[in-house]
Amino acid sequence: MTTRNEIQTNAIIHIFETHPELIREIEALSDDEFSPFTREQYRSQRLEEALAKEAKQHRISWWGYQLKLAEQAGMDVSAFRDEDRHAEAGLLGIDKFF
Repeated sequence: MTTRNEIQTNAIIHIFETHPELIREIEALSDDEFSPFTREQYRSQRLEEALAKEAKQHRISWWGYQLKLAEQAGMDVSAFRDEDRHAEAGLLGIDKFF
């Protein structure tokens, strides 16, 4: 079964592949330019921002976009989609129908 970490790793790989300029930009900065963050924290933040921007362009949630990328990579994310549907139904008060 696919895990959340695998889905997130796949999304990060996608950003690396589609935004190589972002990685070059981060690597070119000096450690002083990240303050108060570490290079790793700054890199994670920028990758998340790029992923969120792509999700917004597709008009889906950040997590939904990660699931879409995972499906495109051949991962089975049906359990996560079911979990999301049940959570949404619960919020709407109609979870007894699932």
